[in-house]
Amino acid sequence: MEIDSARALLEAPFAVVVAGVFGALWGSFFNVCIARVPRKESVISPGSHCFACGAAVRAWDNIPIVSYFVLRGRCRACGARFSARYAAVEALTGGLAALLYWYFVVRDPSAEVGVRVARFALGFAFAGVLLVLSFIDLDTKRLPDRITLPSIPILFVAGFGTGDVPWLDRLIGAAVGYLAVRLIADGYYYLTGREGLGLGDGKLLAVIGVVLGWRALPLVIFWAAFVGILVSVPILFVQQRRKGQEPAVEEASAEEAPSAPAQPSDGTPSAGLDEAESVPVVTSIRRTEVPFGPFLALSALVYLFVGPAVWQWFLERMLMG
Repeated sequence: MEIDSARALLEAPFAVVVAGVFGALWGSFFNVCIARVPRKESVISPGSHCFACGAAVRAWDNIPIVSYFVLRGRCRACGARFSARYAAVEALTGGLAALLYWYFVVRDPSAEVGVRVARFALGFAFAGVLLVLSFIDLDTKRLPDRITLPSIPILFVAGFGTGDVPWLDRLIGAAVGYLAVRLIADGYYYLTGREGLGLGDGKLLAVIGVVLGWRALPLVIFWAAFVGILVSVPILFVQQRRKGQEPAVEEASAEEAPSAPAQPSDGTPSAGLDEAESVPVVTSIRRTEVPFGPFLALSALVYLFVGPAVWQWFLERMLMG
């Protein structure tokens, strides 16, 4: 009876809403990571504060999504403007959490309750890592080792809770993900004398491989390259037309730094970071750098939802052929 009650509670529509709120709360923390990790600052202490005046953000001013609109995107103490990205990250994380909960917990009532919850937990942790890395990559063109390297063993161990992907496939996925990018990057450098993909992309692929397994990597890389070209090339040509020359990378917005605070006026990452670079999917029109990490992250999330079905379709076609 208790098991049935727990099952009914987990599968209730209200539980999806709770999962969304849970995700939005984590989104607030992800904002902190996006702002502080590139600066090598602690993500725990000090608490949320305005980067302009240093005033602490009060608890009632730190409600995900809501506080941003109540305060009209400004610090209550000094009026400094906060980036709209704060609310966007919180909303995106909340939406992802709700979708993941529905997909792993509600959609498949035949699986054991514990397995379904473990799938949701792993999926959300994986999505959180991808989201934080994507926004950092967009800001700094870097994928921090402080996030990628610890994520590999943690997510590998967490994968045993679901049993969806064999541990050997995940171990091979981590190794192949990194080595594939390493070989491409080294080969490109020796042939051209310039860097192409950065080793940060390899570490991100290792994170993806350790969760999804090695079979996911060809599709993830193909989808990422396709979407990257589809998105990047038109943007670069528009920039070229507007400026009448090859487009240049713009510095990150001075106000883009997370947690509820606004970034310092310099808004640029510290020099000498111990983090691997994520260099462009398109380095030409020529010197323009477009980070590849967000495209890999997006493709990995798509694979998380539809990848097994795509593989099944592919295998059926191969057998029929």
